[in-house]
Amino acid sequence: MRDLDPLVDALVLTLDSAYLKNIQKPNSLLVIAKPESGKTEALKKLALSKNVAYLSDVTAFGIQRDYLRQIEAGEIRHIIIPDLLKPLSRKESTVNTFITLMNSLIEEGIASISTYATPQVSFDKPVKCGLITAITADEFRDNRHNWKKKGFLSRLIPFSYSYGIQTVNRIFESILDLDYLDEPSIKLDIPKQDRLIRLPRKYARAILPSTATLARAQETYGFRLQKQFQALLQASALEKRRDKVTSTDVERVLHLMNWVNFDEKPIVGGA
Repeated sequence: MRDLDPLVDALVLTLDSAYLKNIQKPNSLLVIAKPESGKTEALKKLALSKNVAYLSDVTAFGIQRDYLRQIEAGEIRHIIIPDLLKPLSRKESTVNTFITLMNSLIEEGIASISTYATPQVSFDKPVKCGLITAITADEFRDNRHNWKKKGFLSRLIPFSYSYGIQTVNRIFESILDLDYLDEPSIKLDIPKQDRLIRLPRKYARAILPSTATLARAQETYGFRLQKQFQALLQASALEKRRDKVTSTDVERVLHLMNWVNFDEKPIVGGA
């Protein structure tokens, strides 16, 4: 997994964002890469993580029926869907309902539901959780325009990557030596209680130019992006067991932002 260090870092910080007191919602992440790029393998390593619902396939009705109460109770803070193509492969009306539900769940929250398939249910406060999912670059391009119209894309941080030739060669060497059979899982040091992490304004402002650049590429204002990047700063401090963001966290997040685009920049791993 060393070649995927930036992706692993993005996954870890996204999960850690669910344990911050002073943010509106957990971060969400959309991983975009070609087939055989290790997307599914990386997400599988999070399947047994605490407070995570790992779902190979799902519909809006399934989430409403089986998970909303657990999300409300804080027992589930992120939904992980390793292959977003599966829930997007159903008939159009089912897909639209799924996207609409996820739009609410990962942004403003779900306050109440009453549909033909679900008895009326309401919650004391809007139910929110984060989404971590992956899709191939081709499928992303097929869905991107529709997602932009519905606002779905602006609710997630897009992490897009590819492999350079040196990385490809190293992966082949790993396959030849069967090293891939012994890859460790991603271990998370989840705090026992949610934490309030202070974010000095100067550090929030330090990432603003990069946010503005990415917002132009996404054809948005960048408000949601800035909030999510600030949450990553706080999650970085949380992971290091600090109660305040420092310049080290800024450097870490700025490094990750190199892959928050749609150009599939190569990940260059260690030897």
